[in-house]
Amino acid sequence: MRYSVHYDTADGRWVVRDVANAHQVMGVHTSKADAYKQAFAEQERWRKYDPVAKHLERVRHMMPRSLVVS
Repeated sequence: MRYSVHYDTADGRWVVRDVANAHQVMGVHTSKADAYKQAFAEQERWRKYDPVAKHLERVRHMMPRSLVVS
């Protein structure tokens, strides 16, 4: 996953970072659930516009289910 969630002990908040872009902070949240919600939303948004991810998704759909490794 491109986005990661970490707990900042100094602030007591959850931080969402883009690990593929120099650990850029994408959001800061008070709850873990909100941070993960944003991380998953960012991941899905990124996958929609990434040509490599689109290609991999097409390949997964073409392959028989027995050969797909998640």
